[in-house]
Amino acid sequence: MNYQELKNKDLRFGNLSEAEIHSKLETIFGTLKNTSENCEMGKYYEFDKYNDNFMIEIKTRKINHNQYPTLIFGENKLIKGDEILKNNPNIRIFYLWRCNDGIYGWEHRKTEFYVSQMGRYDRGKREIDLCVNIKTEDMNQLNNLL
Repeated sequence: MNYQELKNKDLRFGNLSEAEIHSKLETIFGTLKNTSENCEMGKYYEFDKYNDNFMIEIKTRKINHNQYPTLIFGENKLIKGDEILKNNPNIRIFYLWRCNDGIYGWEHRKTEFYVSQMGRYDRGKREIDLCVNIKTEDMNQLNNLL
């Protein structure tokens, strides 16, 4: 498979995972909308789901949540989260990871984190960017986030 085919396969995997857990997320956060279906946000918006009270980014990983000392997401999402909170300080923002052993999350800037240049090479292309590293010990299971 070439790079684009591998990337599309990973995107389909992530989208399917989001759809599978949507109703479970709604038991915690209330009714959620997909940002991709909002014309003001669009397909490439930094977050995946939202409502009047929450913005949620979801990552799906084929590992246990504590297999590594940290889990990551793109720094662009942290920056967008800061912008959202500046305009609406009552919104709560969560970054979720669906892992082999459950769904874990971290609330925007609630604990220490660090930013480093990281990435992947497994799709035959160097994909490096600034990433936010969250210690797995600072994450909570989905049912204990709020």
